[in-house]
Amino acid sequence: MFIESEKSKPETYLPINEAAVSGSISAGIGFTQLSELCATMDIPCMVTCTYVLVQGFINNRIHNVAEAQMKIAGDEERRLAIEAETVDVDGIPMCTIVADGHWSKRCNKTKYDALSRVATIIGYRSKKMLFVGIRNRFYIICQRAKNKKLPEKLPEHTCFLNWKKDASSMEADRDGDSSDTKRLAEIMPYGPRLPVIKIECRNHLLRNYGTKLVALTLNTKYPISLRKHIKSNISRFRFSITKAIEYRLRKDINNSFRHILGGHDRCESYFCKAPQANEKNMIEDAERSGFVSEVSQIISRLVANVDSLLMNVDNNVCEQFNTGKRINYSQRNSYNARVETAVISCNSGGKFLRLMHKNIVNGISPGEIGKKMLASSEKKRCRPKSKKLLFTGNSEKKGL
Repeated sequence: MFIESEKSKPETYLPINEAAVSGSISAGIGFTQLSELCATMDIPCMVTCTYVLVQGFINNRIHNVAEAQMKIAGDEERRLAIEAETVDVDGIPMCTIVADGHWSKRCNKTKYDALSRVATIIGYRSKKMLFVGIRNRFYIICQRAKNKKLPEKLPEHTCFLNWKKDASSMEADRDGDSSDTKRLAEIMPYGPRLPVIKIECRNHLLRNYGTKLVALTLNTKYPISLRKHIKSNISRFRFSITKAIEYRLRKDINNSFRHILGGHDRCESYFCKAPQANEKNMIEDAERSGFVSEVSQIISRLVANVDSLLMNVDNNVCEQFNTGKRINYSQRNSYNARVETAVISCNSGGKFLRLMHKNIVNGISPGEIGKKMLASSEKKRCRPKSKKLLFTGNSEKKGL
């Protein structure tokens, strides 16, 4: 028994090196992992220089396929907007989008030194990628020439370095922060009749709310009994906000923390049935220590974004966009290629293998094994997923 690496008709299949590099990018691995995999199977692997050359060819093909897929997604989003009759007075479709930014590495809110960042725009109706913008502040060929102080000997190359500031400034450039929103409101790109409105993600607002409440429990200037009560009921603070959103009443957002601290004098009947048995009213202690003032400042951000909360939408479709953060791929064009690989997979429903094979091999579909793998993946994707219940029991009986 032997493994045949080269078939008799090269015009109907991917050459082995191109197939290996394309598969590595699709699987989220690099040259080191590929060479180790080949060594385990006792199969010779290409050298590093060959891998880089083939990767350049594959990256160009990935870029072409990704652009074509985004164009198709744009046409679909336009069609869905027309079908939903969301057009302006001139008959131009108005497409709602979901936007977010992603780092090339996990920063964990402490170390903002990622070398690359990508901003994504996804159609609200089609759930497909419409645009990606990538910022790279490092490129190894340029950096080597700079370190050697020999810019005149810089080899000819396609440079992907397009950002010369620090990493944190990339977020303001690509993440739709307040300065961007203000600038759009000033220039009015669609005219005074159609202002651009930013809707904040519900999950981001609630997570920020919970994080700040947890930080308050670590502040020793407040009574320990109060801090312990807040810490043990932290999930109720978030749930009370979501309950207020459900009934679309703004005043209950302001009243939510008083309810959990035992003050029910301002509670509505739907929001609070009755005080629980042996429940202690801690409002006086909270007001005396200044805790109420601190919480009011935290809740003020929720109140300022109450219109977004009442719309009750999130950007989960962007959060699920995965470009890989485990390995540093920002040294060359590899990060760009992996972002565009994720675009192809997102827009095609996981058919990266089929689209790349057709693009390289003159419109011919993958072989029998590739088709079986795609069919298996499609079957798993269509299988209904059971959601894990975060809360059990009857919340109406137990109260918020």
